[in-house]
Amino acid sequence: MMKRGTVNFIVDVVSFIDLLGLAFTGVIMKYILPPGSGGYGRGFRGGRGTEQIKQLWSMSRHEWGTIHFYLALLFVFLMIVHIILHWEWIKSYFKTLFGFSREEKPCNKLQG
Repeated sequence: MMKRGTVNFIVDVVSFIDLLGLAFTGVIMKYILPPGSGGYGRGFRGGRGTEQIKQLWSMSRHEWGTIHFYLALLFVFLMIVHIILHWEWIKSYFKTLFGFSREEKPCNKLQG
């Protein structure tokens, strides 16, 4: 079984790559193949002039949207795994943030 640190590193690297993929597909759908543009894009025509762009790399806007959706699902899953891996740290941080520690309880502070 892999060490917790190794799993955390893999989850973080895959999350970063997935986030880059989300940004990339988002830019394609927003600027290169935007909805309602009739295939003309928004200025990113790659030197084609006013020629219509209905596909990019043999994929339509709908297909890019499907890829974007599955990348988003993967990212949500990876973030859940990331939170699970850091759950002890999160609990400890919130205890420290609100002034609680394991030794003393909030009611002990009031008793003096």
